[in-house]
Amino acid sequence: MKKIPLLFIILIAFAASAAAQCNMQIDYSVEDIQSTVHGTLRMLLPDGNTVVLIDDTTRQIKKDYNLNQLGEYRITAIFSSNTSGRDSLERTFILTNEEYKIETILHFQKLPKNWYVWDSKDSITSGQFMIIKYSNPSPLVKIKYLRYCTGENGEIQGPLFVVKNESQDTIYGEYLPGFLWGTLSMWCDGEYVGAKGGVIDLDCYPVPPLYPNAEKMAWVGSFGIKITPGKYRFNLYYSTEDKSKGTSKLTSETDSFRWLSNVKNWHLLTCEFEKD
Repeated sequence: MKKIPLLFIILIAFAASAAAQCNMQIDYSVEDIQSTVHGTLRMLLPDGNTVVLIDDTTRQIKKDYNLNQLGEYRITAIFSSNTSGRDSLERTFILTNEEYKIETILHFQKLPKNWYVWDSKDSITSGQFMIIKYSNPSPLVKIKYLRYCTGENGEIQGPLFVVKNESQDTIYGEYLPGFLWGTLSMWCDGEYVGAKGGVIDLDCYPVPPLYPNAEKMAWVGSFGIKITPGKYRFNLYYSTEDKSKGTSKLTSETDSFRWLSNVKNWHLLTCEFEKD
């Protein structure tokens, strides 16, 4: 049997744990809980090593952590207090070198035990644990500014855009699955700044998402937004999964603790244009 050179084996091993450069933003907070809460975030790296991201009784922590390995990450969130006991939840995500930012959100707070009675005095300690990956859009998802378009009957205030989906993925919007709403950044002193959004009507009737080989209108908020002449960038987050960006689902619940969680992947589609 022909021997494989040692250098080749080393190069293969290096490629398997190849370097990545992706910033993870950690947002941790505790609200409406009177007792002392000990929160922990522990992460297992692709190379098998473990790092502790948070292990504290502080009520609010915001920090960054640089992810420099490709592969699977496992993050365990642990809650502990003298009134609600101890509970934990593990979430997994994979870094593929296509991501440019990861958000890890861990919030502990008191919420009504009955979902449908928000003024109920019967509450439960809850943990919201979300991991959001941000990746570049597919080159087969294209966006174009419609300079002179104001909707089919002129009823929508611009700016308006059309998103054409030439990929095989179904595309869902950031707020409601069938609506492609985004924000505006304005060119100022050599860069795009701000994230100006229009009114979002979350009571809109359901409409289909953007299917493969189809196109759909996109705009700022539900009714557009009035802007002055200048140079702008339209920022549109979309997903290939039927999930809203700011929501998490019930994962587990006991008599004293409830976990709400999700792992999501969002793509930022942008369009630069000038308003006359």
